[in-house]
Amino acid sequence: MKLGKKSRRQAATSEPDYQQLVELTREQLVDAQLRSLRAQISPHFIYNSLNAIAGLIPTEPVRARELLIDFADFTRYSLGTEGDFTTLEDELSAVEHYVVLEKARFGSRLQVSLDIAPEVLGLQIPFLSVQPLVENAVRHGMYQAEQDGHVFVRAKDADTYAELSIEDGGVGADPDYMAQVMRGEAEGSHVGLRNVDLRLRQAYGAGHGLQIDTAVDAGMKVSMRIPKFTVPARIISPIGGGRS
Repeated sequence: MKLGKKSRRQAATSEPDYQQLVELTREQLVDAQLRSLRAQISPHFIYNSLNAIAGLIPTEPVRARELLIDFADFTRYSLGTEGDFTTLEDELSAVEHYVVLEKARFGSRLQVSLDIAPEVLGLQIPFLSVQPLVENAVRHGMYQAEQDGHVFVRAKDADTYAELSIEDGGVGADPDYMAQVMRGEAEGSHVGLRNVDLRLRQAYGAGHGLQIDTAVDAGMKVSMRIPKFTVPARIISPIGGGRS
């Protein structure tokens, strides 16, 4: 499905760039992990969520309490989960808590549709490899756009792979710029995508990173293919060998 008037094209890197990613030094990988850990929960998200909850306490105390529980569950998952991997089902549960909190701010302006094949719910995936992509879609589909935002989260079984995608109809981005971001040659608000990409490549190999289809004013689609029967490599964790 096309989003926006302009056609999107892939912000892809060439095969030599994939090989270069494989050859990243341990120091670079640990640095990427540290930046990923620091970016797990945006300070703006925390402030906006708590502000929305506080605003509901005088008029809708029951809903405020429910949102506070969603906030606690989301932060517990994001900060407390140990290990490099989790199930897609648990990751999507964190996504649902995140969306509930964002909808408390945006209301009906934000719509998130999930189309998930039941047979892939038990799939083991790198911890925090889907929720940051949904957050990126919301951020660029709502924060930087004046119109309503619709995010589509899809996961399907494809023989020996599971295919996951997150698509939004927001402001999109220049494909050449996104290619630079994914190679680590540019900083910006999409840097979280590179951190997910690095961990996927580290776990499954150079050919299993993110695929990004985008163009300015044409939304963005971020996809990944997870091997169902490949034992992934351990993801380097800088803090006590815990979460990625």
